[in-house]
Amino acid sequence: MSLPGSDALRIEFLPWPVADRVAAGLAVCCALVIEAVAARYPEPRLGLGVAALVLLAAWLWYRRKWSADVTGLEIDPEGRFSTLLADGRALPSQVLRGTRRLGPTVALRWRAGSVVRQAWLTPWDLPAGQLRELAVRLLATRTRDGA
Repeated sequence: MSLPGSDALRIEFLPWPVADRVAAGLAVCCALVIEAVAARYPEPRLGLGVAALVLLAAWLWYRRKWSADVTGLEIDPEGRFSTLLADGRALPSQVLRGTRRLGPTVALRWRAGSVVRQAWLTPWDLPAGQLRELAVRLLATRTRDGA
């Protein structure tokens, strides 16, 4: 692990982060609960859980497709953020309010161009040293900017 400010920090996102896997699992659980409750009524409305699952799966698919072009982040020694895209470009980015450290995880919210993006980074998504360094650099940026 390098010291904050000594060189650029490059973070590569996993293609299927833990937060998305958890959301998919919760969508399936939600569908099962809806089906179980609907089956207990005198006139069962079977299919409500399936409809909910289809809607939640469509939302997850859209969200993943929308963010599929983002492959990672880079923070230079001066604290400037860039969003790395699949085609090799790097968009200048700005960390937004709502970015915070939550225990061993980092909830990251940033603007890349005109698009606001979000990621929940856990120790299963990044090596622990890289996650700590990201948290330190975010804290340093917030302190420097007065936020």
